[in-house]
Amino acid sequence: MSLPSRTPVWSGIGRPLDFRHRSNRFVVIAAGLAGLGTLAWGWSVGRDEVVLLSFRVAVSVFLAWAIGRELDPDDTNPAAVATVVVLPLVALGPPSLSSSAAALIAVRIVVRTTGRSLQWIDGVVLIAAAAYLGTQSQTWPALAAVILAVGIDRFVTPPGPARTLWFSAVMAMAALVGAMAFSTPPASTQPSRPEWIVIGVTLAAALLALVTTRPPRSRGDSRDESLSQPRLRFGRMLVLLLVMAAIFGGGLAISGLSPLWAAIIGVAIAQVARRPRRDGSP
Repeated sequence: MSLPSRTPVWSGIGRPLDFRHRSNRFVVIAAGLAGLGTLAWGWSVGRDEVVLLSFRVAVSVFLAWAIGRELDPDDTNPAAVATVVVLPLVALGPPSLSSSAAALIAVRIVVRTTGRSLQWIDGVVLIAAAAYLGTQSQTWPALAAVILAVGIDRFVTPPGPARTLWFSAVMAMAALVGAMAFSTPPASTQPSRPEWIVIGVTLAAALLALVTTRPPRSRGDSRDESLSQPRLRFGRMLVLLLVMAAIFGGGLAISGLSPLWAAIIGVAIAQVARRPRRDGSP
């Protein structure tokens, strides 16, 4: 049974880190160890900007865990697996913390783990964030996912309020203005062989997670009712859409979302590990 939540009622996307949960304590320790380990390695080999790299790795571990909790709210194991999987994925290139955070918010909005739809303060924050992310071309795939998530919130069961459609429309305009004024489209690059391997594994994991989506037992943070299976399914479908976008973008589009790839791979691994017990086999 979940512990009481302190999620503020004025936000539909805010989730405080409650240290009464063992999983929450675990991720803080895991992220800290990952950052310190990267720092020690970087100093030992004389790598430049090692402090920034260690910060990126630590935050990537946290984001992989957080996205894993959204994609499988009934089980903490996928999120724990994601904190391990993300470490070798970082070797592809520096993760984009902005893109990964946007992917986290997109999944959270659709799955609605907070138990509440978007509030007006959320709309203001998301519109400002869309304007900023529009200026960063490497974040465009994740930005598009957030805009889609906000717009589709009105139609996924249970449906959100009509204001989410307005939020989505204004976000799209703000992102467009930011992109036209301060950014240029990134050059599309063919994924390298390691990137193709990561994309292939991620695609298979996302498909497995999607087709095995079960009605969630967990309840929203601020609502005494179970989460929605259609919403959870669409949250996992967003990962598939981002995989497709990353294939066309290549390069930074793939490495930038490594926490998301780690999260869905963690969900698939946990799904396979749970199957024998569900079938009654040893």
